[in-house]
Order: sequence, then structure tokens, then C-alpha cells
Amino acid sequence: MLAIPEGKVAQAVLDLYTYEAIVAEPAGAMPIASLDFMASDIVGKNVVLVVSGGNNDIGRMQEMEQKALMYKGRQQFYLVEFPQRPGALRQFVNDVLGPNDDITRFEYTKKINSETGSVMVGILLDPVTKVDDLTARLAAFFPKYINLQENTVLFNMLV
Repeated sequence: MLAIPEGKVAQAVLDLYTYEAIVAEPAGAMPIASLDFMASDIVGKNVVLVVSGGNNDIGRMQEMEQKALMYKGRQQFYLVEFPQRPGALRQFVNDVLGPNDDITRFEYTKKINSETGSVMVGILLDPVTKVDDLTARLAAFFPKYINLQENTVLFNMLV
């Protein structure tokens, strides 16, 4: 049985809606999402896919977009101990983010003391920015950080 990543399915839902004006629920878009994984098996063959289930609403599109961006590696979420001093955010932007990266979420989860506070930060990477490069810069700025995509319990609680 083929396991299709959730982000790939989300991308299929968005693509069907954007390019074909088809509203499909994730389960209904699964056949489209599976095509990339079966490409070598279906070359030169006639293939029929059933896209079903319009049990989806426009309110879920932002969630679908986020999952698709995460699947592509462009949306990253981290938990960091952020310094509580003037200029810290500017330094973070200058030292960690690439020139076309963007902060999509910056939320204090708990202020620990007057020197640091736990912050969940979401970063949308420019398509040319490599995740490994961002992670190296992040580790230099915040030696102790948590990649929320690697910790599903924290991710589901915070994001």
C-alpha cells in the first residue's frame, strides 16, 4: 500500500481548486496526490482517476496551504528562547532569515523570566533558501531550539 504524505495531499487539493476549479476533500484528492509516486509505473499506459468528495470548505484552504508549504520544506516552525532586550527581533531578522524569507508567526508561549521568553516562530522560506542553511543560522543564534516539525506532540499543541 502506498503512503501519501499529508502535505502532498494538501497540495493536490489546492492544485485542483486553483487550476481546475474542482473542490475536493483530501480523501478525494488522494488519487491525484499519488501520481508522482507512481509515475514510472504508469508511463505509456491509460490511467483513469476518480476524484470524489466535495466535503471541503474554503475555511480549510489556509490549513491546506500551510501543509503543502511544509511538505515542500518552505514553511518551518520552531520553538526558541527569545532574548528580552531591545533590538533582539531586528538581530534575529538580520542574522537568521534570508533576504526574502518571512516571519509568518511570532507568538510568545510563555515568558520565563526577564531575560528570555519562549517563542513559537513560523518562517516562510524563499524558494531558493535551503532549510539546512536556515537551521545552521538558527542554531548559531539560538543554541537551544526545537524544530516543531520533528516533534509532532508539540507541533499539534502549538501550531
